[in-house]
Amino acid sequence: MNTFRKAGAFLAVSVAATLPTVGGAGAAVLSCGQTITQSATLTADVGPCSNNGIIIGADGITFNLGGFRIFGGANPGDGAGVLVQYRQGVTVTNGTVTDFDSGVVILGGSGNTVSGITARNNIGNSAGHDGPSLTLYGDGILVQGSSNNSILQNWTDNNGPFSGIGVITGDSDHPGVPPALANNNLIQGNRVTNNVACRVGPFCDNDGIRIEPRVGSGCLTGPTICPGPGSRIIGNQVVGNGLDGISLFGFTTANVVSGNTVDRNGFRGAVPGDGIRIFGSGNVIEGNSASGNAAGGVSVARRPPTAGSFPATNPNGRNNVLRSNRAFGNGSFDLWDSNRSPDCDNNVWKGNQGGTASPSSCVRNP
Repeated sequence: MNTFRKAGAFLAVSVAATLPTVGGAGAAVLSCGQTITQSATLTADVGPCSNNGIIIGADGITFNLGGFRIFGGANPGDGAGVLVQYRQGVTVTNGTVTDFDSGVVILGGSGNTVSGITARNNIGNSAGHDGPSLTLYGDGILVQGSSNNSILQNWTDNNGPFSGIGVITGDSDHPGVPPALANNNLIQGNRVTNNVACRVGPFCDNDGIRIEPRVGSGCLTGPTICPGPGSRIIGNQVVGNGLDGISLFGFTTANVVSGNTVDRNGFRGAVPGDGIRIFGSGNVIEGNSASGNAAGGVSVARRPPTAGSFPATNPNGRNNVLRSNRAFGNGSFDLWDSNRSPDCDNNVWKGNQGGTASPSSCVRNP
């Protein structure tokens, strides 16, 4: 798993001397594992770190990496490069976070912003796979149990084994904090590339952008349908990721996926992946371009792509609107809906362009 990390690169930078918690704003030399409580800007690289990089310890502050790098070690268990836990209104910006178990991690709290960050080669273990898990991470940028955050104009490259950018309520593969809703997050203008690290065995499920609102077999506020997460995924470039480029898991509702370019994903997954895969209901998928993906371009409902509706009691794969998308040159079908005519489980396809379509007439609606 961690052969993606290049230990030799760590020798050029020494770790700053251990400092107390930063209490004054402005330029700062920080050390591994340090907590900051006021706005600060890095003046040098930080690392290699073995137990988290920098921890945000107050609401409403800005941590500016100043174009510098925070980096971990060659082995798992080094945590998050920047950890924002139970904070509100924090901004993390302008630098590189690399070789941790996860790059920038938001756990709980709300209304935080991550912008201008390069998160690269952050690869974690996962529960029950590849030896003992120490921190249970595996994403370039992770939003867990946190709402109303903005993930803007970042570059996530070669992270995993779960996602380049992940929004989840919480699960056994991530830190053991109480699950909470992850609603109304904005993911816009990011480059999400080559996130291909896999779990062992058949569990190669690394997605570019992954929206996963359900906890285990239940939901936080009801027995069947999880609210939200109501996120907006807008204008991202999602290229070359292991499984699906953009994946809305089961029980996702009220998301908007708009204006994304989603190409050449799905060649390293447990099964061939799609450009945009919609397992949930009540989402709007519009104005996206999906080309050269291993399986489908824009797809609704479950895998594998065999025709047939979900059971009547299953709320997934219904009531989605898919309009003005372009999909060409994908491996199986450019446009796919596994739900049957005539009602198509109330999915509406309108004004889409594609070279090949599923046998269902659902995708051929004008």
